[in-house]
Amino acid sequence: MASPPLTHHEILAIVAPFARRGHHVDLTATDRERRRIVFVSSTRDPGSTSEDAVREQLALECLEHGSFRLMRTLEHRDGRHASVHALGSDPGLLLAEIEAVPPDRHFADGAGYTIERSYMVNGVGGGMAVSLALTQAVVRVEGLEFALRVPPVRGVAGEITLTPDGAEPLALPEDLLAVLGWNWTRLVRRGSEWTSRLRLPGGVTERTHGAERALDHAAAHLARTLAEPPSAYHPRLRAARWGVFLRRGIPTWNALALVAIAFFSSRFRDALPVGAWVALYHVPTLFVAASFLLQELPRFEIPPLPRRLKMGSWRELEGGAAGGRRLGTGRSTARARVPQA
Repeated sequence: MASPPLTHHEILAIVAPFARRGHHVDLTATDRERRRIVFVSSTRDPGSTSEDAVREQLALECLEHGSFRLMRTLEHRDGRHASVHALGSDPGLLLAEIEAVPPDRHFADGAGYTIERSYMVNGVGGGMAVSLALTQAVVRVEGLEFALRVPPVRGVAGEITLTPDGAEPLALPEDLLAVLGWNWTRLVRRGSEWTSRLRLPGGVTERTHGAERALDHAAAHLARTLAEPPSAYHPRLRAARWGVFLRRGIPTWNALALVAIAFFSSRFRDALPVGAWVALYHVPTLFVAASFLLQELPRFEIPPLPRRLKMGSWRELEGGAAGGRRLGTGRSTARARVPQA
């Protein structure tokens, strides 16, 4: 059975802690039928230079069984939006925890990029430690939007989508993010977009801090890479690209190593001591485990060698073909089919 619309007296009782903090109900935007109370937007802490132009909008949803969801949406002066929300049974506690999140944590700016982050406050009024969890973020650089969604489940990798900000396609190498380290995977083309994944180990706090650091790192990397011509990409990141090549080939290297071990052990089984045989017995298990430590499903392949990119611009492909480029091999791809490494 649907909950009844909010009455005037219910609204007055619910918003009392908000009124004491200077937040007034916007009666025009409030929806009593949907049990959603909207407050008049305001400027948060106008005395702070970094927050002068940040507009704050609060909305409180009255859910079933006496619980509430409070959402704060912030609008930056350049049009960026970010939010933080919390669930609980005490609107006053929800407001206190939401207001404890500084607006400048949602936005960051650097050389050639901007970042906007959204969060969820966990554990409000639940008898456990309150924690702030990053839920999603967007990095904007010239020509590209990088979006990260962080699932709330421990051990599940963050999901990344890269989208060109215009109609023209971008030619991006598959190792564009993988060169940042072990926790990053290759790009996979999906129509006009690319997808990737980011490993985030640990609990809520560790995942959030790790994602924030990764966002800063990726933003600076993307801004610098796209500001340079494609010809500068390989010389600057040669060592990291070869590291990606070796990492992607781990399943294949493991299979080859197993064959080599079987061959040499059969040739020299009489010369090997018992301890060496015991060690060799566990080598296959270690190799298989190493394969599954990768941030994507193991693939038996010989990865393409990382080479200098030959196109003159990130918005064009060698030979005029549209689509994604493999791992810097210099081979263009056909319009109708984009091969994946």
